[in-house]
Amino acid sequence: MITDPFDTGPTGRFRTLCRTYPDDTVFRGADGFRSLWGPVFYRGRANGTARLLVVGQDPAQTEAFTRRILSGQAGRRVQGFVEKLGFTSSYLMVNAFLYGIYNQDMALPHLNDPEIAAYRHRWFAAALAPGRIEAVVTFGTPAFRAWRTFVESPEGAGVSVFHQRALHPTADKPGGPITRAELLDNWNVALGRLHAQVQDPDVVRPLVPYGDDFTPDELPGIPSRDLPAGVPPWMRSTDFWAVLGDPPGTERANIAVEVPSP
Repeated sequence: MITDPFDTGPTGRFRTLCRTYPDDTVFRGADGFRSLWGPVFYRGRANGTARLLVVGQDPAQTEAFTRRILSGQAGRRVQGFVEKLGFTSSYLMVNAFLYGIYNQDMALPHLNDPEIAAYRHRWFAAALAPGRIEAVVTFGTPAFRAWRTFVESPEGAGVSVFHQRALHPTADKPGGPITRAELLDNWNVALGRLHAQVQDPDVVRPLVPYGDDFTPDELPGIPSRDLPAGVPPWMRSTDFWAVLGDPPGTERANIAVEVPSP
């Protein structure tokens, strides 16, 4: 019998946010959003107990299946990052965009559209309301801009929680301007600043910086407690099991899944 813990779902204000969300008339396919797969809301503790708030960009193919953000390659890298800070459970991860993107040039200009920003602000406000959040880390420029828009808005007025900006977890894409070593150097700076601010992690541990590349221990599987009941282990510990389909279909909505060999 499998007895792995699983996410029992959002509570309180978070539950209301999951019931009342912008639909595809706001996140339009014509604007570059993969709206046919619907919204993907969060990962972690959507119940008021989180002490670290993580902001990413948008859900991709893997997240469309797991129904939780940051659950693919980027998610495993981020999981290793938060665990270096001692957070094994008490975090909440949300995205700048509620829906996936199939064309960034089309979608990114809508980052702060009134209805998109207003809904995102409600998630930030709900996360901060219990007064437990010790720090916020934003991964990538859209996440950083989303957070800055919030703290400069009436909803974010008076927010003084420590914020640290970091590169997107897959900023080191092949052929891009950022190398793996440069990504990890950036993350080491971010870790050092965050570690100095964190007072109540789940596990107190010395900060071990990254080297020139990720080690296996720095790419942990996504904890079962973060995902719906019944998600198989290979979905939590394997990268690239979900890729764009061929043909890609409307809004690049077609997704191909390959179950890895045991």
